Amino acid sequence: MLSFRLALGARTDSTWQWDTDRWRRGDSWIRPVVHPALRHDIDNRTGVTTVGVRDVASPLTRSELTDHDRGPENVAGTARGDALLLRIQPGRITLTAGAGGTTPLYLTGDGDILHGTWDLPALRHLTRQSSLLDRAVVRALTRRHRYSSDTLFTGVTTLTERATATFTATGLNIAYPTPAEHVMRARDLRPGVDVTVVLERLLTDALRPWQESKTTLGLELSGGLDSATVGVAASVTAAAPLRSFGLIVDGAVGAEQNRRRTTIASRIGAVDDILRAHDHAPFCASGIRASGAAHDPHGEFYREAFEALADTAARGGVETMLTGNGGDEIMAPRGDELPPPPPQRLTDVSWLGPRAREAVGQIDDNLAPSAVLPTPTLMGFAIHHPAYLRSGIWPVTPLTHPSLIRFAEQLPLELRRGKKLFRDFLTRAGLPPLVTHPRRTEHFRDLMQHGLRHNGLRLAEHLLTDGMLLADQDFIDPDALRRTVQHARRSATVPSVLCDTLVLEIGLRSLQAPDTTPAT
Repeated sequence: MLSFRLALGARTDSTWQWDTDRWRRGDSWIRPVVHPALRHDIDNRTGVTTVGVRDVASPLTRSELTDHDRGPENVAGTARGDALLLRIQPGRITLTAGAGGTTPLYLTGDGDILHGTWDLPALRHLTRQSSLLDRAVVRALTRRHRYSSDTLFTGVTTLTERATATFTATGLNIAYPTPAEHVMRARDLRPGVDVTVVLERLLTDALRPWQESKTTLGLELSGGLDSATVGVAASVTAAAPLRSFGLIVDGAVGAEQNRRRTTIASRIGAVDDILRAHDHAPFCASGIRASGAAHDPHGEFYREAFEALADTAARGGVETMLTGNGGDEIMAPRGDELPPPPPQRLTDVSWLGPRAREAVGQIDDNLAPSAVLPTPTLMGFAIHHPAYLRSGIWPVTPLTHPSLIRFAEQLPLELRRGKKLFRDFLTRAGLPPLVTHPRRTEHFRDLMQHGLRHNGLRLAEHLLTDGMLLADQDFIDPDALRRTVQHARRSATVPSVLCDTLVLEIGLRSLQAPDTTPAT
């Protein structure tokens, strides 16, 4: 929600001035994400500068912004929507994030300068000077992602939800919040309760601020239960027809997906846009990874396709995109409601080098505490949402509204298992079994295989010949990786986890490329 360059020792008696797209004071600047669904305020009347950025669903008020007796953790940290509070005092800068986590915020100190941004490549002049963080690299290579203030770089930190960052002459410190409280067990329904009615009411409440914001709404419509549920709820009170956007995969799976999307779009009165996902497969020639342009190494597997979708939506005039993200997590059975999962194995990543193998035991170090939103959802936001911001779109996930999360936590298992509640809701809305109980559900496994088979193996061979950064630093064993690639050439299936290594290597290389962006 913000990018900035702040000098710790700058004068505090001068005034911040708005200059085109940011506030400036001397060599310091603060650039908010300017969007009709966001509000940003600055207060500098007491010599202490306070900047608040919030979305239209956040209760952060002007009086809270100027109440310097309230700690920032008591303002942004309790925001119902998404908010960020920045406070600049002599010799001290603090930032506190709200609970929403819609966009990441990366922080790094450079002497007495604090840099912050939601777009990691903007810090690449500093990431080049930073070492790789072993536990973060091995999480990426083994697909054992964790919610943490860690990034791939020892010198760059993420501000996690409700956390507070403090920057002083001694450096940058992140203080995690207390764990969020959650309902720990399901409850029995009262006799006569219609949970589909309750779901509709909660979704209506979650959608209301966005529908009242007067921004042009779009819907990321996959054809699955989650986005269909959001679309049906949004259509009930929509002032204008929604624009829906979706990635259609090839083959029989895609044919059924397309029929479901067409049925859903017709039911909610949406104007539908379809992109063929295989035209934007991983590592395709037209994508950002093949271009060598600077990008976040910790990115979406299907970044090429989702960036094409975001660009299409932006050209269509969409300003706010509704998605079904978070539905899997709020409907998932808890750990004590299922048999224990089999332990994860590293044999699928046979090309791990000695440095990565040594760091495996550190994977669970420095974890953020229990969050208001499910942590897999928050991690998904960090990799999925920046593409929307770059296209000028604010992403919204109604299924992650705190009231809906608390409601779902109390539901009996039989309503969450297989997302029965969503199926019942869609059935009542008049959607047929084709949508509510499909024979084949959409997935991107074939798209991954297509991308790896047609683009990834050739890319891996080129990287191995050229020399890999991850191999140079002992995170991977190049000989073992070469054997895997050779075997994949002869096999019917390419190991999908190979994508993780290629994504990471290409991303790290892109941040080392010369920076041709004009200085700001």
